[in-house]
Amino acid sequence: MGDDDPRASKPTSPPAPFSSPSYEPRFAIEHGGHEALSHALQLHALCNRARYREDAPVFFGSTLSPARVAVAARARGSFPGELRVYGYEPLFAELTRAEALEAILRWLRDVAEYPERPWFDGGEGRGFRAYHVAWGQESLGPYGYMVVEPKWFEIHK
Repeated sequence: MGDDDPRASKPTSPPAPFSSPSYEPRFAIEHGGHEALSHALQLHALCNRARYREDAPVFFGSTLSPARVAVAARARGSFPGELRVYGYEPLFAELTRAEALEAILRWLRDVAEYPERPWFDGGEGRGFRAYHVAWGQESLGPYGYMVVEPKWFEIHK
């Protein structure tokens, strides 16, 4: 699909996790630790009602700019489907939860562009925001994805 193809969705921000009514489970986690991100991956799979063996390579990831990663747990064949949004590029495919965790942490460390560094009366630290969101309402393909975005946190004195 070319840039002028009406079927190609232009890059947009996914809806905020609680911005509209939903009949699906959802969550939002803001943290800086790898254990929280590992739990977020597991929660995402549960939101899609996906059961999988811990060593199963079911996680797929795509990225739109260095500000956002969309992750899918594809534990039931091809569900959820390919992310068909203009501008998204594959980041990883067929990874276990542990491997997906490492890939996302590497992206946060090496690629992610954090918003402008805030000034706090104390200090700041890098972290992430992870949330599950349904993207099916605009025929974009998947039932639900986990979105990961870089975020700053205030570190108190």
